Amino acid sequence: MLPEGADPFVLLFSESAGRVLVAVPRTEESRFRGMCEARGLPAVRIGVVDQGSDAVEVQGLFAVSLAELRATSEAVLPRYFG
Repeated sequence: MLPEGADPFVLLFSESAGRVLVAVPRTEESRFRGMCEARGLPAVRIGVVDQGSDAVEVQGLFAVSLAELRATSEAVLPRYFG
């Protein structure tokens, strides 16, 4: 769940060195959170991808298809560097 008052845009798209986006199978979420807690690292679930789904849903804020995410990601460097 997004922390109260958190800016979804910052959580999703911030380019800071201290923030990463990790995909974890639901069956491993508890274990992953435990590993983070043991190391003093914050972990926030910002969305889910269900097996068989073709979209990322971010806690009722929006849904984006995996194809759109892939196309956007793969276009970034060519757009800037030709």
